[in-house]
Amino acid sequence: MTNGNKKYNWIFFDLDGTLADSIPAMYQVYLDFLNEFNKRGTKEEFEELNGPSLPEIVSILKIRYGLVGDEVSLVDLYKKQILDAYKNIVKPMNGAGDILEALKNSGYKLLLVTSASQEIANEFIRHQRWSNYFQDYVFGNEINKAKPASEIYDCALKKANASSDSVFIVEDSYNGVKSAKGTGAFVVGLENNQTKEELTKAGADITISRLNEILSILEVRV
Repeated sequence: MTNGNKKYNWIFFDLDGTLADSIPAMYQVYLDFLNEFNKRGTKEEFEELNGPSLPEIVSILKIRYGLVGDEVSLVDLYKKQILDAYKNIVKPMNGAGDILEALKNSGYKLLLVTSASQEIANEFIRHQRWSNYFQDYVFGNEINKAKPASEIYDCALKKANASSDSVFIVEDSYNGVKSAKGTGAFVVGLENNQTKEELTKAGADITISRLNEILSILEVRV
């Protein structure tokens, strides 16, 4: 499987649900957070909130459920639960480390683009010993408008000093794909938490069911 042998210099990766098998754990954190206030979340709402930054998520939930407490305290509570999940539960997607190694060895420059805060993402990257794979990072706390707005990927292009046609982006959510596609880059949708149809509707140029399929798309030999 190829995309016409077009050469990309950069590969931008999302974290949650793409490199980190974190969606089930993040769903549980979301449920547990609301349960602290005797509120019950839904799968549909969780999927809607896959993309915005943590402060935006908390702001939405505070208004929607009338949560008691100031937003700073609520964000701190939610963040603590997320950090605990990343330390104790979240694992890499199957083969993710080997895929990053193969891409780096093939000369690709890698950049992590995540709605997660720097503290949360770095905790996972350090734990997996992946720091040497990435040229740079864009974290959720660096931007004003979260996914599905394209700002986070516009920022990534600036950090990479790259044009959109030289970038290959891997995302797993509707909001993430829509954000990435807003730059005009080639976007691969990983069918993890959302279906091929949903990712295609968001603008994915191609969809895959396993992360390692990007190696064959890019014709990278392991």
